[in-house]
Amino acid sequence: MQKDVHFYMTFALAIRAGIDMHEAAQIAWADQFTDDCTSAKIHGIQTQADLIGNWGDKQIQHSVIMPFHFVPGVDSWIVTPGSIRVQELVKSAINDEDVFSLGIALHALQDSFSHQNFTGWNEKHNACYPWYYIQSPIPNIGHAELRVIPDVVNYVWTDPRTGDVIDNKERALTCASLTYFFLMQFNHAQRVHGPQITEQLTEIFKIKSYDERKEKLRLLSGFDISDYKLISGDMQKKGMGRFIAAARRHLSRVMKSVENLEPPKAD
Repeated sequence: MQKDVHFYMTFALAIRAGIDMHEAAQIAWADQFTDDCTSAKIHGIQTQADLIGNWGDKQIQHSVIMPFHFVPGVDSWIVTPGSIRVQELVKSAINDEDVFSLGIALHALQDSFSHQNFTGWNEKHNACYPWYYIQSPIPNIGHAELRVIPDVVNYVWTDPRTGDVIDNKERALTCASLTYFFLMQFNHAQRVHGPQITEQLTEIFKIKSYDERKEKLRLLSGFDISDYKLISGDMQKKGMGRFIAAARRHLSRVMKSVENLEPPKAD
């Protein structure tokens, strides 16, 4: 998923779940910042691989890419949308009663929909084009060969490995429904706005323009929330320590949950 889902949709759904604006912004920021924390030099942990290229490092795959973006299904390393494993991570975050833990876990949950049927490892299972796998310097991690195609909510595409036609809007709607469910649980909310939200998101996810989708999601919250970049600067100043602590908890939980899986296949 991209920022329109991780930040703007999450914020809107948090508001609709009755969470106050300050906490909703913290949850949404932690959700999106999971994609932006690309260096461990300062804090000793990172939640996303460096775009310059360290994602090919096996340790990065093991401690960053898999636990934060490609949480495996129950029986294998292949990502399953909304799997029991990733839902348990969200439930643990809710039990923490910590907005940063929840944002990070929701990121993993949301990515389980866009990253389904891929793994966080460099392996042939992820190869969409055999010739590309042989010639490209980019490792076959996740959906790297397809670039952002699986993450863009309005795209319809064909998985070259199976021939299946995939409508990202359908995946995004299911993702939104589960995200909203957990935000309601976090807030112990009783009122349900599900059907109305589903109708609104259905129309928003059809919009081709990313900027227009983002604007519509901002309006969905009922608040004129500022741009993510402006909010992120303030959040990093005030909440970075809590984010890092939450990231460490998330990583520990994922590692414990996958300890009985067979080692990933060799490259």
